Amino acid sequence: MSERSTEILLGTVAIEPNRWGMVDPAWTPTVKVSEHLDTIAALGFDGIEVWEQHLTNNGTDEAERTVAHPLPISVFNSYVSFDTEDSADRDRIAGAVTTAGSRGVKFNVGNDATLEAAYGERVGAWLATMPHHVALLCECHAGISIAEDPVVAARIFDAAGPADRVQAIVHSNEDPDHVRARFDAYGERISHVHINFLDVGTPPPAPLAELTERMVAQVELLRSLGFTGSWTIEFVHGIGSDTESAPTLLAQAGADLTTLREILR
Repeated sequence: MSERSTEILLGTVAIEPNRWGMVDPAWTPTVKVSEHLDTIAALGFDGIEVWEQHLTNNGTDEAERTVAHPLPISVFNSYVSFDTEDSADRDRIAGAVTTAGSRGVKFNVGNDATLEAAYGERVGAWLATMPHHVALLCECHAGISIAEDPVVAARIFDAAGPADRVQAIVHSNEDPDHVRARFDAYGERISHVHINFLDVGTPPPAPLAELTERMVAQVELLRSLGFTGSWTIEFVHGIGSDTESAPTLLAQAGADLTTLREILR
């Protein structure tokens, strides 16, 4: 953990061209994160939020090199499902989180309203397989999860575990009224922000320096609601382009980091 009061991570999904399985439906990574960790550290990031496939679908040697690097894998970005009773995949991811030494793991429950009670039970059971220092971080992703409804999410969280272990993520591009509703429902659980200005039906995000007004407004809102948590730069300008590459995306991430630290001062 950095000595800075505000922890800012780089999401490795930002530098992965196959982030949405468009290159390979099996989500096989095209980037070896271990080769870029020195650069990520030199840019000033406090750690990484590792895309699940970068540790679980990239070869044992690569996973070992990534875990062994001094830059912490602070958050594990998981895509594990809670739609089935079978816990084998959830157990496998819990093992990967433990190996990574992460202090948090992103998750989403599914979009089946009839499974609300089951989601709470399954998230709670998953939590019990994690080390005691690990918090689960619900992304509560709009469109794919019934937890996009703050009231529903609050019920699932209460069933799953205490506020220091079952927490939540908000996004930089969320509607302010929705952010307020989430804080009203479970504000004590909101501990992390994804910097993401991907808007449906619009081009890929601009550099953060060109989105400063929107970012400042969101920071002011979050702080007014009591937020004091950490941040991940999840997506950057240049993703999805024909010429995207890890070095160019890392350069943009470094520029965004500088902008974000100025905003958070």
